[in-house]
Amino acid sequence: MIGAGLILAAPKSGSGKTLIAAGLLRHLRRRGMRIAAAKTGPDYIDPTFHARASGAPCLNLDPWAMRPATLAGLVGELESAASWCCAKG
Repeated sequence: MIGAGLILAAPKSGSGKTLIAAGLLRHLRRRGMRIAAAKTGPDYIDPTFHARASGAPCLNLDPWAMRPATLAGLVGELESAASWCCAKG
């Protein structure tokens, strides 16, 4: 079964994506939901914030550096580990 999810994106940096993602992840965690988080692109700071908010490791999905099969496998792992996934672009 494929779980529920949300993709957060904006046209530029500084739009508040990290703040919204972290707040949403923390809220869902406090409600007792099993959540998973992912960040797209070559970023190693935001995944730390997401992991802290969600209480679980955040995967970094980089479509430039990863093969499509690798990305699909990682997304499958996220889906199997949680009832809800949030990916920030």
